Amino acid sequence: MKSPPCLAFAGRVAVLLVPLVVATPVYAGMTQDLASCTAAEGQGSAAACTRVMRSGRLPRGQFYIGHFNRGSSYRQAGDLTKALADFNQVVALKPHFSRGYHMRALVHYALGDRKKALSDIDRAIKLDAKDWSTYFSRAALLRADGDFDAALADLSAAQDLKPKKHEVLLLRALIKADKGDYGAARADVNKVIAEGSVTAAGYYARAAIAYQERRFDAATADLDRALARQADLAAAHMLWGRVLEARADTAAAKKHYRQALAAPSTNFDGLFAHKTARARLDALGAGASANVALNNGSTPSVGCKRFLPATGTIITADCDE
Repeated sequence: MKSPPCLAFAGRVAVLLVPLVVATPVYAGMTQDLASCTAAEGQGSAAACTRVMRSGRLPRGQFYIGHFNRGSSYRQAGDLTKALADFNQVVALKPHFSRGYHMRALVHYALGDRKKALSDIDRAIKLDAKDWSTYFSRAALLRADGDFDAALADLSAAQDLKPKKHEVLLLRALIKADKGDYGAARADVNKVIAEGSVTAAGYYARAAIAYQERRFDAATADLDRALARQADLAAAHMLWGRVLEARADTAAAKKHYRQALAAPSTNFDGLFAHKTARARLDALGAGASANVALNNGSTPSVGCKRFLPATGTIITADCDE
């Protein structure tokens, strides 16, 4: 069974239109576009956001929301150039909106601009120091760059703000494994899984630790469990590639690296997965094969939103609720 998508950092914002006097087919269509734009789930949602912004019924003060949701949609679909253009508009229209910088940071990183990514995410934290997910994002970027101690410091800040968030615990476990503390890392992951969070991310994390210990059979067993729950988990495909490389099956490894790059990286450990898959394809002389439709992102959500059309209100919820 596929895990519910936790649209990594795709925190959506509700768009409220100027109401029409009577219900019409046009109004019904716009209501549907409104819900789709708020969902921010890909190219279809991006088109819906465009129609909402062109409708003439979106207040000027909410245009940054339209660009934010459309940018989130493009990012989820892997269209990074258009996503960056929209997030540029967001920060121009709403300079103190921390999530605009947060999302733009992730797009910059996915496009290979580490300096701009860290600058934007630092700005996001300065604007809102109580958003756990921004610390988590910065930890993911720092970990992907090998700065483990700084990443752990950010995860501590994230955990102080969101003590039981499983993504925080899992990323911390992966960094412990990166530093060679496999026993502690495995214990952390097993605790998350034992608490009932039997998700693709949990099995992937345990597989990643087993891979680093060169326990390849254990790693592949957990990767099978992860992909059975979420077939497009980029990190799991990347790790399958690493295992296959270790077993000298280069052709099969390249296939999994390509699958990792073609899958959304808006799920757990996605930035690290895409960076690693591209690097391994380059190392194997298959760099041109990495030029597939890239998705980018990271792991948790920036406070997912649910728009309720019946009442015209928005509620906050975790992505996996």
